[in-house]
Amino acid sequence: MYIFDTDHLSFIQRKNPAGQRILQRLAAIKGAEVAVTVITYEEQLRGRLRVVAGAKTVEEQVSAYHWLQQLALDYSVITIVPFDTNAAQAYVRLRKAYPRLGTMDLKIAAIAISLQATLLTRNTSDFKQVADLLVEDWSA
Repeated sequence: MYIFDTDHLSFIQRKNPAGQRILQRLAAIKGAEVAVTVITYEEQLRGRLRVVAGAKTVEEQVSAYHWLQQLALDYSVITIVPFDTNAAQAYVRLRKAYPRLGTMDLKIAAIAISLQATLLTRNTSDFKQVADLLVEDWSA
């Protein structure tokens, strides 16, 4: 299983060259199982809601709601893996071992470890510090 970190999913959503590279690599793997974490969903949803809340003009509101709706559509076609008991136990271990790494990153790492999945991320400098976490960057 491959899990998209928030950055890799964002590249795909923005349809930029990095997103195209990620999709090409994915297409080359027959039967690849791909997912995102509920943590990535939380990060993106919070971001979109911040934009909606900050929209001042009608035009900004239309745009903000467009992207909020697009987010809902994006998540309707990809598996969202949970932060369950196994991931929570892994997170507690990681939090103690890596106190300087961010909470959301450690939760994403914990989910990937608990599922023995490969995390696809551009943030290799942080995630490669985490023992037992398989990390690849497909955006380059």
